[in-house]
Amino acid sequence: MPTCRLCFSVYPREQFIHGNGPKAQVCVRCGVEKGMVSEEEVASLYSNSNANARFSALARRWSPLMWLSVLWTAWIVFLNDVEPWSLYTLILLALFSLVVPLYMFFFSSKHMAVMARLTPEYERPPGH
Repeated sequence: MPTCRLCFSVYPREQFIHGNGPKAQVCVRCGVEKGMVSEEEVASLYSNSNANARFSALARRWSPLMWLSVLWTAWIVFLNDVEPWSLYTLILLALFSLVVPLYMFFFSSKHMAVMARLTPEYERPPGH
């Protein structure tokens, strides 16, 4: 995947400005910020609200795994020696550890649909 020559970020090809000279190998975000192109010229630019919505969708997707790791860490550090709560929380954590991957698997198509809805339309120009 190509790298932007201004911000050195790696993006897919559709996230770059098409052109030669100073526009070559420049991502759409840097192109808009540097004034090389206007926002109307680049169809693949993520607006701030669109970028925030995509970040929120990713956070909702991966937050169960984050919370599961936090809860396991809390159980190991604090609740491991507390009777009878250590056994109860161990059973609940084991149950959640089995349910969370299934939940993520069953709702992966919903996540892909949300991300597809939040992705701007892109038509590859002729010759690219």
